[in-house]
Amino acid sequence: MITELTFAILKYGFLALLWVFVWLAVRSLRRDVETLSPRKSRAHRKSARRAKKTVETQPARAAANVASVARGNVGDSGSPTLLTIIDGPLAGSSVPLSGGTITLGRSSSNTLVLDDEFVSSHHARVYRDPSSGSWAIEDLGSTNGTIVNHTRITKPVTLPVGIAVRIGATTFELR
Repeated sequence: MITELTFAILKYGFLALLWVFVWLAVRSLRRDVETLSPRKSRAHRKSARRAKKTVETQPARAAANVASVARGNVGDSGSPTLLTIIDGPLAGSSVPLSGGTITLGRSSSNTLVLDDEFVSSHHARVYRDPSSGSWAIEDLGSTNGTIVNHTRITKPVTLPVGIAVRIGATTFELR
C-alpha cells in the first residue's frame, strides 16, 4: 500500500526531524555551559579588557565627580558618611562610616551580616585607606568574589561615592 516514494519521504522527514532535535539539544547545552562557566568567552574577555583600559586611563577623581553630579551631590565635600544597601535582602538599610573597618560576611562576628549562601563567612572589608584617606574595599579571599562596578576585584580598590558593589545577592554603595 505504501509506495516507495512515500516511504522515502517519511524516512528523510524523520531523519531531518531527528537532526533538528539534536541541534536544539546541543544549542541548549552550549548555552547552559556558557552561562555557568567560570571562564568567560574570548570575545567577552576582550571587551572587558578594553573597558578596563578605558577606565584606567581616566582619573578616578573624574569618575567620582561624574557619580556625584549624577546623584545630585555636587555641593558635598566628596567624603561619604554611609554605606547604604541598595539591593538585596537588606535593601534600604545603612551602616554609618565612623572611620573604623566594616566587615561583611555570613559570620555573626561581622559588622554587616549577609545571610546568603553565595557569601563567605568573612567575605570583604570596607576601610579607610591610611595612605590616601579615602575609603577602600578588599576581598578577603572569598569563593564567589566581590564585584565593584561590574568587575571582580582581586586586590584592595578605592571606593568612590556612588559606585555599586555586589556581594552575593546584596548590592551596596557609599553615600
